[in-house]
Amino acid sequence: MADIFDEVNEFEFETVTMTAEDGAEVEFSIIDNVACGGERYLLVVETELMDDDETEALILKEISINTDDVTYELVEDDTEFDRVAELFSSKGEDYEVEID
Repeated sequence: MADIFDEVNEFEFETVTMTAEDGAEVEFSIIDNVACGGERYLLVVETELMDDDETEALILKEISINTDDVTYELVEDDTEFDRVAELFSSKGEDYEVEID
């Protein structure tokens, strides 16, 4: 007999916590990741909004890795964003990527 908690845990996502400019911490769930040109990118959604079908995802770029800490920054350059969004879109995962 399958345990109901096993099914729930099947859909858990890894998370990253980002600190906003005002010092507030925001938790994001990692939907997917991709490497491009020697860089690693994460497709993330704010964890509080995971159940909203229309929520917007963000793309984070890995900046540095220390022993216990990884630093990410939001991809704001339009050219870089479009290139990486296209990579996520072409992976054919269980999500839809729309580039505005």
